Amino acid sequence: MTIQHKLITNADLHEPKGVSAASNKTVYVANGSGSGAWSTLATDSLALPKGKFYFYNTGSPYTLAHSGSTAKVAPTTVASGYGSLVTEATTARLTYTGAATTVVKLDFDVSISQASGADRDILISVHRNGTVIAGSQVVVTSVTGDLHQAAGSCFYNAATNDYFEIYAQNTGASGDMVFQKVGLTLTAT
Repeated sequence: MTIQHKLITNADLHEPKGVSAASNKTVYVANGSGSGAWSTLATDSLALPKGKFYFYNTGSPYTLAHSGSTAKVAPTTVASGYGSLVTEATTARLTYTGAATTVVKLDFDVSISQASGADRDILISVHRNGTVIAGSQVVVTSVTGDLHQAAGSCFYNAATNDYFEIYAQNTGASGDMVFQKVGLTLTAT
């Protein structure tokens, strides 16, 4: 004999009981005590962190003066407008605002040149709360006057109010760094 579950009366159904009367697009949420209830799933609880800023200006690029030490790349940036659980500042900063600590992926890219008169190694990295994230560093050897592209990525276990920025250093004795493009993207993993 074939029994169709849709024909079994509510009293004879296994948990979750009430399926025959459950509203469309509801889910059964267990209460941890062997029972539960039908409810609408709140999609705001499914939000994943994401955010991006960028700077792009070939006519008036951003210049970071040579200092011999690592410094924040800080042009006035544009927020993507698609941020979720992330504040996208115009100060070249992404701040994670989610309540839960979560692993995020950070991707950066820059277009850079320098005019010192000699080739220079330029270090680019992502910093969290002002401290370099190990493994985020890339090195580009910049030939004087040539435009170079550099990109990198890293993972980090972000906590509420952690902020992320791009830093750079010209390791040579001189040469300001000139950025035509700067971008940083944070996404959930």
